[in-house]
Amino acid sequence: MIYALNDYYKLVNSTFTCVEVYSNNTIAALLLAHHLQNDYEELGIYECIDVNALTLPMPGSIMPILDKKILSSEKRVVVTGIDSYLSLIAEKDRKTFMIALHNRIDNEKMNAIYLISRNMFDTMNFKNPKYENALQVVYIGNEGQYFTEPCVSVVSSQWVKQGNNPANWKSLLKTLGQFEPTGNYILIHDNNIQIQAGLSPNIMQIIDTTFIAQQFYELPACLGKKVLEKLMIECQKSDQTVQNLLEERFGAENMALHLAIKRLFELQANELWPAYVWYVKQGVNAGSYLAKVLSDDVSAAFLLQSYICSTAIEILKDKNANEYARERAMAVRELGDEAIPFINEFIIATRLQPDIIIAGWLNCGTEIENIEIVRRVAETDLTVGLPQLWQKSYSMLSYYLSDEYDYGSEVLTAYFRDYRRLKIADTITEEFIKSAYDSVLSNEIASRDVLVQKFSADRENALLIVDGMGAEYYPLLLGLAKKHRLNVEFEAVASVCLPSSTKYNGIKWDKTRLLEPVHGIDNVSHNGAEKFEINTSEQNIVATFSKFEVVIKRINQALKKYKQVIVTGDHGSSRLAVIAHEEGASKTLPWEGEPESCRYGIAPQHQQAPSEFESYYDAEQNKTYWMVRGYNRLPKKGKMSVHGGATMEERLVPVIVFSMLKLEKEIKVDSKKLEEQLVEKMDFDDI
Repeated sequence: MIYALNDYYKLVNSTFTCVEVYSNNTIAALLLAHHLQNDYEELGIYECIDVNALTLPMPGSIMPILDKKILSSEKRVVVTGIDSYLSLIAEKDRKTFMIALHNRIDNEKMNAIYLISRNMFDTMNFKNPKYENALQVVYIGNEGQYFTEPCVSVVSSQWVKQGNNPANWKSLLKTLGQFEPTGNYILIHDNNIQIQAGLSPNIMQIIDTTFIAQQFYELPACLGKKVLEKLMIECQKSDQTVQNLLEERFGAENMALHLAIKRLFELQANELWPAYVWYVKQGVNAGSYLAKVLSDDVSAAFLLQSYICSTAIEILKDKNANEYARERAMAVRELGDEAIPFINEFIIATRLQPDIIIAGWLNCGTEIENIEIVRRVAETDLTVGLPQLWQKSYSMLSYYLSDEYDYGSEVLTAYFRDYRRLKIADTITEEFIKSAYDSVLSNEIASRDVLVQKFSADRENALLIVDGMGAEYYPLLLGLAKKHRLNVEFEAVASVCLPSSTKYNGIKWDKTRLLEPVHGIDNVSHNGAEKFEINTSEQNIVATFSKFEVVIKRINQALKKYKQVIVTGDHGSSRLAVIAHEEGASKTLPWEGEPESCRYGIAPQHQQAPSEFESYYDAEQNKTYWMVRGYNRLPKKGKMSVHGGATMEERLVPVIVFSMLKLEKEIKVDSKKLEEQLVEKMDFDDI
């Protein structure tokens, strides 16, 4: 029989041990309230569980404790929380509980009412009508309820923060409530070290750390068990979320695309390295180059190889290749020398790629990239100048090959334009060999010494001599001045003393205002980029260009102290003279005895210079010198570049005046006063 609640209130005065089977939680709450108003005492099942219990007690353990508490009470007891308890144990153990409850009903020794829901009540042992007739089993309420049994995740506090979650079985049962429970719960147990038998299938006892990381930290299993465990422990120690922990240790500022790869490389030996990779992948733009690199399971050992080389090769022809290349270049510059081996690997692997594909990727500013750029440019048609494709790839090369600057005459401008192009191509033509031979220095070209002395009287001026810096570098130096925003007060191409060699080209200047000279350019011209090594033409060119960084640095430093810095060379040199000799396009001129150099010698007495030579009398030494015109040579061994001869590239140098502020008055020089050359011998010898 099913009783309405009000009807049952009239009957509930029994002292029998009984079960009140409620149809829904509302009925249960009203029943409990009624009993408490009538001086009954509530006893929750959770009170029968020790707070330190490592496992949930099964019915065989919990029922005696419950009995003892009932019997010790001075009031009639209403037992609540039975449904919550039963929801935690397996079906067979629920039956065990019901059998134990049946025994207590039959024995009638318990002054208690057991509140239990219709969904949980097992009628198997209470089929006899006597239980209902004697009000030992009472069904109350017609409207039932359907409850999804609660789901409980049990996990060790070693891995998950306690928060507001229950910390033991007792508190879990109390949280589940007095009546029929539902919902999702988490038990953060201090001693969750093994699986307990006899629990409901809805109880997930989680001991797999990978699963814990996925469920509670939203971490991917691919990070690996060791990394996941380490990460969770670190979060526990620091009381931080995964995101906050990784952000703090990786550095939020390092999430910039050009810094992230460097930071990952710095952390490659860290135990949490895969977690940092995952963190970066979550935070970077999905369309970035870095995202492409990290989209594969790249290992720490191959991070830079993948970033600098293999991924770049894969996407050379991607529609966004230019953007990817720019992003990659910024990061590579941050990496510094660590990137060099992988850039070299990239260059070797892409050697056969056409310029149009590879040009945008040689943009990191490294020496080996510049060498590759020069190599590729040398193979192009330079008769029309540097191809547009390479204009922004290597600024030094662009400045060197620039046609922007005038040498003072169309003839000289054209001569040095062709000279620079042929030098980059590391070749020579019959036409230029003839041009070099036929070229004659105009009297309109000022003497370097005359120009320099015009500035020497001002005590606020300093002089910087660049050994071996011929007129071929005139546009390079002016291009660098523009790049570095240096004021150029005066610029010209001037002639040096003959022979066009260092020991004949001392410059009169106050030594206290003479800056430390730059020797590197001449050293490379003689010995190559690496002394005693076999160096390619492009290696030597790049090594030479790099010396101009020293020149600019010296100028900038000096302008902090001086008003103006005058920059010039002691002489030039000729690479094409050597190429002509190597290609058999020049001849060795006859000479009696040993000449001073392959480019000049002391003239034999009482002889007039043949047409292949230009003669010069040194009054101070009372000696006459013959300097070879064009690219012929004397019978003495030369080096990679030679000087001392009479070609334009050997005997002309730049004279450029730099200042911090523009001068109001223009410097005027009388170019015809060549006889006013003032020469002071200085220990400024070739190395």
